[in-house]
Amino acid sequence: MQGLKLNHNLAKKIWMYFIESKDTVVKTELESKSAVAKLLAVQHLVITNHLDKLIKGGINGHYIFNHELNDLELEKLIEFSSLRKTRNRTVWAYNAITLELITDSFNSIQKAAEFFNVDYRSVVRHLDTELATKKGNYLVLFFNDKLTDLKRKELLNNLKLAKNETTQIWVYKKLDDKFILMNSNETGFSSKHLAAKEIKLSHKTIGKFLNTHKDYKGLYFYSIKL
Repeated sequence: MQGLKLNHNLAKKIWMYFIESKDTVVKTELESKSAVAKLLAVQHLVITNHLDKLIKGGINGHYIFNHELNDLELEKLIEFSSLRKTRNRTVWAYNAITLELITDSFNSIQKAAEFFNVDYRSVVRHLDTELATKKGNYLVLFFNDKLTDLKRKELLNNLKLAKNETTQIWVYKKLDDKFILMNSNETGFSSKHLAAKEIKLSHKTIGKFLNTHKDYKGLYFYSIKL
């Protein structure tokens, strides 16, 4: 068997993936690169150049491999495809408390990420989730489209925080229709538990009234500084 040379012209199976959404992946198994080239109407060399590579856009959205992807590899591919699709979309960033635009719309995910000084993946993870996230000095909601007045009103009365968000608390009283910090604590409380201990309330009570614009015995609770 020494010196035996393999025939490199033998056909090798190819697995092709098309990501419709994170929940829908179309997988196609083909007998050779030539079969893939014929199906996608491209030259054989294009298939060779894209094989086993995560290249922006793939071949008209198709990604090809010489083996079937395992769960971890498929998850990586889906994330790559998702980031590519959303990176250049317009992003609208709203103050989650007031539902007013924080600034003009951003023409890409990257521009929004740079403004809030975060990784663009952090923006992608919260895009269109309707879950507020703390970015910089803002509690923000990210959307791909400008909100209608009806949607803004709906969200204004139903604010939800993203999971695992660190929740600082600012406690206010109202004086002549102006919000005044209850204890002049400019940095707020680092958690609901500390706020509850300081003002002698249940942390569940604070959670119930947090960001609702409603008072509890004259106190208003917010997760950003007003």
